[in-house]
Amino acid sequence: MKDPETNINGEGDPSLASSEQNSTKGNDHEDTSQDSVWSSVLQRGPFQPLYSVKVPDAVKNGDVLQFTIHVVKKDSKDSDEIVREYDDIEWLQHCLMTEDGVVGCIIPPLPPRPEYDAKAAESKTKKQLGSDANVIMADEFHKDCRNVERYLNMVISHEVFGKSEILKKFLCEKEAAVKTKLKKSLFMRVSQAVDEARKGQHKARVTRLANCYGQLTTSIKESIPYKDEVQSEINKYLVVLSEGVDNAKHGLEVMSRNDEKTLGVHLDLYSKYMESVKEMLFRRTCLMVSYEEANKALEKAKPNKREAAEEHKQNIEKAFEECSDSAKRELKSFRQQRILTFGEGLTNFVEAQIRTSRDTITLLLRTLNTIKCPTDSPSTSE
Repeated sequence: MKDPETNINGEGDPSLASSEQNSTKGNDHEDTSQDSVWSSVLQRGPFQPLYSVKVPDAVKNGDVLQFTIHVVKKDSKDSDEIVREYDDIEWLQHCLMTEDGVVGCIIPPLPPRPEYDAKAAESKTKKQLGSDANVIMADEFHKDCRNVERYLNMVISHEVFGKSEILKKFLCEKEAAVKTKLKKSLFMRVSQAVDEARKGQHKARVTRLANCYGQLTTSIKESIPYKDEVQSEINKYLVVLSEGVDNAKHGLEVMSRNDEKTLGVHLDLYSKYMESVKEMLFRRTCLMVSYEEANKALEKAKPNKREAAEEHKQNIEKAFEECSDSAKRELKSFRQQRILTFGEGLTNFVEAQIRTSRDTITLLLRTLNTIKCPTDSPSTSE
């Protein structure tokens, strides 16, 4: 029997490849990362995924958002199409968590629930554009599709969950499984609300600054007395200054989007993965406590109950050892994969920052040169 207090070294199997799209004043820089990066990053040693999935689009059908999922089996070139709701994916997660033999596994975290109703859109708009915004942001179903595809890829690439019959039914059957309503505890709802508020504050600072630049641009344009010939010379400078401030605003918006699509995606994913790690270690701790209680019960057992107590103790011991062995493998893989994906995320983040900063500086220098030499043409002022 292994020491119950032995340190566990091991890891799960997350990953993701982020494609960044940097744009400055209409010119977009798109990362050349392909979906093949996903399969290489998600690979867990000798296990080969039995399926590959794509989530090309999502459609709002009444009060629900339906995801179109294309599934290709390992030994087949034909693609099957299924339609699933977020509740179906949540039910899949619940079934995988309650399956036998997964006590020592790190379960891939669920993607965030899509917000597609009018109230959620209004709340999201006020959070990102401010309470004074008089427009509603468009739905971003493509982000929800990416999140669902990322989650399914992580499940498929897991050597335990990837071979699950539950996953097979989810991907291969046309009709979704019959499910029951899952209730979240008060603690889970409060924790989710706190996490969303904390993450929202990071983006709010840049968004508020960009909005201030936009308001400054509008104020400068509105303050120009177009029909005043005396101020005509000043008007030229104000117009150029307004364009420069607008360029700075655009650069901040692009930088904010790139932050979210590169390093932000990795940080969000692994913060959720750490919750899965803690849940796995908690399950192991429960088994350890049960094992210690079984030992004490065996010592105090009467002769006529000793055989049953011995059998119970052996079953608990076996479950604890299997959980510990699985946890070691999972945690080791998890740490290795986290290093690889964070290296990729930091690289994409830095490259996006450099490109956006260069483009923004180029436009601001052009504005500065125009102010210094207003008679020069834009083509000669670099």
